[in-house]
Amino acid sequence: MAGSGTAHLQRDGALLSAQNLVRTYKAKGGRRVQALSDVSLDIVGGETLGVVGESGSGKSTLARAIMALPAPDSGAVAFDGADMLAARGAALRSLRHRMQMVFQDPLSSLNPAHRILDIVAMPLLVAGRGTAAERRQIVLETLGRVGLDGEQIGHRRPYELSGGQCQRVSIARALVLRPRLLVCDEPVSALDVSVQAQVLNLLEDTKAAFALTMLFISHDLGVVKSISDRVAVMYLGKLCEIAPTDSLYAAPRHPYTATLLASVPSLKPRRRTQQPQMPRGETPSPLDVPSGCRFRTRCPAATDRCAREEPQIRAIEGTPGHFVACHHPGSADVSSASAR
Repeated sequence: MAGSGTAHLQRDGALLSAQNLVRTYKAKGGRRVQALSDVSLDIVGGETLGVVGESGSGKSTLARAIMALPAPDSGAVAFDGADMLAARGAALRSLRHRMQMVFQDPLSSLNPAHRILDIVAMPLLVAGRGTAAERRQIVLETLGRVGLDGEQIGHRRPYELSGGQCQRVSIARALVLRPRLLVCDEPVSALDVSVQAQVLNLLEDTKAAFALTMLFISHDLGVVKSISDRVAVMYLGKLCEIAPTDSLYAAPRHPYTATLLASVPSLKPRRRTQQPQMPRGETPSPLDVPSGCRFRTRCPAATDRCAREEPQIRAIEGTPGHFVACHHPGSADVSSASAR
């Protein structure tokens, strides 16, 4: 499953292109964990790319590597034609002004000692934009865009707001510099379901109003389906499948993607024959990843080839834009491989 390659990169019209990203972290005993292992993806201007996967698959590490927070150990990131990883000082800050991030926990991402007006105005102040009066006007206007009355809540602190209001403040802070790319790292996972819907609608509206491109990270496949144009699936630091949303959800070609989708609760009863074979065992430790395909120890379709050879991302014939890293893609191949 999880494999390498760049066959899926669109290249033409890409606002963001990340190639062969590797990011490792130190673990106890001097060992190292490779949170990202040769990951490549790109995002065309105006689209929303969703990234899904289990906890520990490398989704948040990917977002931070793209933003150079911190930079990956190796690989390349190009944003709007500029080399993100080669930029330093003022050049890097200028690039970051055009790509902003919304974090998972809205309350912990806001300074509890600062007023809401000051929090949202901080990016403008750091960037040296406008006078104090001009910055205040932009802040009030942006808060209004996300459904908050700046005059009413502007003098409050984050702990005086609800979780949904705090996330709206976080989105407003990301929007004041009028970025081109918005990176959302699990932006609704800490919110109630009813508030999640409000924030997702807000993100859709702001995307249209500000002509945004979005990288949307979540473990919730239902949320990703509702907001994404394309979806990339990750497992143990690798990219395994990427496709247009409708294509991926209608006909997943990788066993891991199929089991992820099968795990989503549904009010419609599934026939027994419709259920994919579920993965065996537990997710391997990132300190000791399997050889070849990283999913092979849990995959019901695994063969000897999966242990020897890492699959490369390749196109699915007859399904435009659908790519998979698997030696036995598709239900027919899976069933036949299982019989070997």
